[in-house]
Amino acid sequence: MRGTGATLVAGALLALFWWMAASVSREHSTTADEIFHVTAGYSYWTLGDYRLQPENGNLPQRWAALPLLASDVHFPKTDQAVWRNADVAEIGQQFFYESGNDLPRLLASARAMIALLGAACGLLVFFWARSLFGRTGALIATVLYAFCPLLLAHGGLATSDMAATLGFLAATLTSWRLLHRVTPGRVVLAGLAWGGLALAKFSAPLFAVMFAAMLVVRCARHPALPVHLGPRPTRVRGSRAVGVLALASVAALLIAWITIWAAYGFRFDGLRSAGGYNHPWADYGTGLAVRVTGWARELHLLPDAWLQGFAHTLFFAGGRPAFFMGEYGTHGWLAFFPVGFALKTTLPALALLALAVVALARQKSARRWYRLAPLLVFLVIYGAVMLTSRLNIGVRHLLPLYPMLYLLAGAVVWLPRRRGGATVLAILLAGHAAASLSIRPHYLAYFNPLLGGPEHGYEHFVDSSLDWGQDLPGLKRWLATHARGEKIYLSYFGSGSPAHEGITATRIADGYFDLRGRELLPEMTGGVYCISATMFQQPYTLVRHGWTPEHERRYTELRGWLDAWRAGRDAMPRDAAIPRLIELEHLRFGRLCAGLHRRSPDAEVGYSILIFRLTEADVRALLDGPPPFSP
Repeated sequence: MRGTGATLVAGALLALFWWMAASVSREHSTTADEIFHVTAGYSYWTLGDYRLQPENGNLPQRWAALPLLASDVHFPKTDQAVWRNADVAEIGQQFFYESGNDLPRLLASARAMIALLGAACGLLVFFWARSLFGRTGALIATVLYAFCPLLLAHGGLATSDMAATLGFLAATLTSWRLLHRVTPGRVVLAGLAWGGLALAKFSAPLFAVMFAAMLVVRCARHPALPVHLGPRPTRVRGSRAVGVLALASVAALLIAWITIWAAYGFRFDGLRSAGGYNHPWADYGTGLAVRVTGWARELHLLPDAWLQGFAHTLFFAGGRPAFFMGEYGTHGWLAFFPVGFALKTTLPALALLALAVVALARQKSARRWYRLAPLLVFLVIYGAVMLTSRLNIGVRHLLPLYPMLYLLAGAVVWLPRRRGGATVLAILLAGHAAASLSIRPHYLAYFNPLLGGPEHGYEHFVDSSLDWGQDLPGLKRWLATHARGEKIYLSYFGSGSPAHEGITATRIADGYFDLRGRELLPEMTGGVYCISATMFQQPYTLVRHGWTPEHERRYTELRGWLDAWRAGRDAMPRDAAIPRLIELEHLRFGRLCAGLHRRSPDAEVGYSILIFRLTEADVRALLDGPPPFSP
């Protein structure tokens, strides 16, 4: 295939990627983080105030909200306490569901913008792969990218993950190019890429380590360095080359610094009106990194909102409630990301990556290995950080690895040509595409068959690896078809609004995600129980380790207290009783789920909402029968 033909094919594949990612918007309700990103981004544009969600990146939030500037969109009033306190969850609820905005259109436009970033990232993959492996290798990498379920899932959501993926790829490529030829254009591109990455995700400082490693590799090679800074290009060597690279790096860093300031209107103060951020600075502790950030804040080296977001990210990177392979924890598992990668990547893609490893192992050309150095540096450093990460709330944090890996997959063209090799390659690529198409539109729920596929995904991963609250429209359709007129119970994880989707249900044990008035400890009878996979595994409830004798003791104790309180034998005021009612609701739900773990769901909606049809006798046995102690 000629060069122009390969480029056209790659363009068609990436246009298809954009359509596949963006077109499923109508199938998905608001996911857990989208409400924060879009609400905050719109407030940045229209109010010039950066108090809402500064930790999620100024760039992706602005980018997602950009189309809304041309729409008739109504933003909540700013003369209320929730605005002054930077309560983005409440402001987001008002913006999405209570201001008369066209929610499907709002979400679709924001998601389409993020899908554009995904297509741009794929374009970089194609051109970089072509420079390394030729047209065939580039098309292999592009097919893998375009049909990757994980990339399609997050390429179609208005969050920061795809922006960070593009940012890391662009920063790596532009930095490597700068290290081999210093020109004004390359300095500017590297600086913009660094600044864009810093505005996309607060893991950006990790790139400083990567750049240092690439610089060491570059200097160890000791070739001449072309420099085009004036009318006459020159070539420098040795210490002069190191000095020029140091100056070019400082210039790029200065451009990145200016880019960050520009995103915040060249203002230090992130607030335009009275109030503050969602966490006071004192909440972030006194660790070394926070102290250094505080020093930068005192000197106004960077915008206050950026520093607030960075400090917030550092603080919460220490651990979050999470579920993995039947276990609950807050400080992560060494196997979380390797297992997530093995299960969330299609089997044909894994096979092609394995073939690429074989091709690389056979490779003896020092020149070829050198050209792969930036990819290998990124994979080693980013992979090592992920292995030791305590933040195990989603396989999506591996997203920046995928373009790099698919780039390296192009190395299969270095394998010796054998009869049938092209056929095997075509079968693997077709199988990868077929696996992706088979899960559409539920890309977020993709799991390969190694441990049972998407139907069993909830047994291994939840949260943003499977269930981010996206399947309310599917639940509405399922209930209309299969449960018309039946009593519906719902325990929902996410920022979507069941009521807005037309779902009438009794909510149980999900008050953390239900910001509106609700009945505490509602009566539970026979009916259809719809439970988000994340709620079923309970990382965000008071029962997190299965059902234990201590849970049973407290459950029995609180039930006795409730009987006395309702009968008037306990005079505790209702306000004082509310924490006990919430605790009992969680314990009751925990006992229910512990019993339901012993049976399979009657149905799954989008693989993320589990359906159990329970009779009155079933409910009584689960709530009043023998304790379902964990083995």
